[in-house]
Amino acid sequence: YRLPELRTRATMESFLSREAAFLFNNLVLVGIAFAVFWGTVFPVLSEWVRGVKITVGPPFFNRVNAPLGLVLLFLAGVGPAIAWRRASPRNLRRAFAGPMAAGLVAAAALAVARVPLGYAFATFALGVFVLGTIAQEFWRGMRARQAMLHESAPRALGRLVGKNRRRYGGYLIHVGVVSIFVAIAASNAFRIEAQETLKPGDEMAAGKFRLRYERITSDDNAHLSRLAAEVSVWRDGKRIATLAPEKRFYKKPQQPTTEVAMRSTLSEDLYLVLGSYDPPSGLVTLQAFVNPLVSWLWIGGFIMAGGTLVTMWPSAAERRAVAYELGRAQVPAE
Repeated sequence: YRLPELRTRATMESFLSREAAFLFNNLVLVGIAFAVFWGTVFPVLSEWVRGVKITVGPPFFNRVNAPLGLVLLFLAGVGPAIAWRRASPRNLRRAFAGPMAAGLVAAAALAVARVPLGYAFATFALGVFVLGTIAQEFWRGMRARQAMLHESAPRALGRLVGKNRRRYGGYLIHVGVVSIFVAIAASNAFRIEAQETLKPGDEMAAGKFRLRYERITSDDNAHLSRLAAEVSVWRDGKRIATLAPEKRFYKKPQQPTTEVAMRSTLSEDLYLVLGSYDPPSGLVTLQAFVNPLVSWLWIGGFIMAGGTLVTMWPSAAERRAVAYELGRAQVPAE
């Protein structure tokens, strides 16, 4: 009977508005949360209802969440630029002509580079679109301050962010989201795996890398025995690194472990795994994995953390208000 009292009096005038973008964004997030929840509890429910435990693997989550993630990424670009209440055709052209052109140019460049159509292609193009809307917002705000106050570009940009921390901190968070989406898409779509059995001096290919197995080294102490394969990494005819994936055998308790060797750069991560070693022949089995842009997953997280700090950092007025209240609290009552 109290349901009418809980209903909001606000109405959404148009689906082409920032309010609608917020609504759709929240619906997509709820959809992603429900998909993860359903995939997690489905094995328990299936065992309870049918007596057979049916597990749900990564393909289910990828198939459901990948398209929802693309919609979420698109809305991250629409939300900052679209008008409140109702966006007119003129507003839409002014807000999205530049970012849409940037996204189309990116899509054309990806097509020329023969990147196959799919989620990665769409993620890269949408990522450029989102970055375009954010860059446009920063540029227009900075130019407006320069025109009104005749400030230099760095000063205008700094004051712009300082006066509107929540708004521009949110834009930085969106930049971090783009970085994370691109890293996930690239590392899934363009991952390279290779496995070969080699003798000392043999080479194997892993994408643009040549891996030469040099020798095996061993070490034994009271706590563990260790085998390490020394592998030189070559690219474009130049030696760029030496990696040593290991097999370790801990004695107390008796437990074998595999230690991965890794070379990480901004463009890709190279992982080497020592699969097996045959002492009589000296043969080793090596597994190599090349995952593009993984570092940008972590960079995106740091950007999001930085944007969060910007949004939470109090303004000068807020700091003065807090100082005033603290001063009042410390004054003893008469």
